[in-house]
Amino acid sequence: MKPGQHQLMREVEDAHWWYQVLRGLVVAALQRHAQSGRRLLDAGCGTGGMLARLHAWETHGCDLAAEAVELCRERGLHQVLVSSVHEMPYEDGIFDAMLSLDVLYHARVDPVRALAEMRRVLAPGGLLIVNVPAFECLRGAHDHAVEGARRYRLRSLIRLLAAQGFDIIEAHYWNAWLFLPLWLRRHLSRAEAGDLALPPAWLNRVLASAGHADAALCRRLRIPFGSSAFLVARR
Repeated sequence: MKPGQHQLMREVEDAHWWYQVLRGLVVAALQRHAQSGRRLLDAGCGTGGMLARLHAWETHGCDLAAEAVELCRERGLHQVLVSSVHEMPYEDGIFDAMLSLDVLYHARVDPVRALAEMRRVLAPGGLLIVNVPAFECLRGAHDHAVEGARRYRLRSLIRLLAAQGFDIIEAHYWNAWLFLPLWLRRHLSRAEAGDLALPPAWLNRVLASAGHADAALCRRLRIPFGSSAFLVARR
């Protein structure tokens, strides 16, 4: 990521509506498909906002950025290591669930190599939850700020995981309600800022409520577009 992005993430992710919606999707998927209270790895954990919410699990994390790992430890998350997702310092089959949240699109990540390594450290039958930015037409300043190299269509994401030996359980887009406004903003605006600014509290609450409703509808109705793609798979 560009300088300052990890600190900015740490400042906003606990309250920002987008992170709230993503955490809701992850927690619900774990409740539906995984056995809680076992060992979970957030591979590319950033500053720890997701790990800090998973109290029912024995949580571990790794991130390539030492700054991100230090910010995790400041939260009290001590089972977090500096590591590439290409070569993680864990034994084979040690984790019962794994998260890969907006990691596979980064410029420094080889998706095939990363998924092979995730599969290696995931136990047989273990759960993998993936979130990635969707649709190249939505590329904008935020992608540049966080060094995002690729945005996905759901079909290509499913093919990518299936080719690495994962069985797909569910897959859908989300944040469909903001697809057109985001497209207009990123094609018509000259703004160079990313997307991590925290809205006013009242607006953040409205956006969170709308985002949760959108995510639920996208999952049930399989709406064929959205700014992010969400997938659950099993080894």
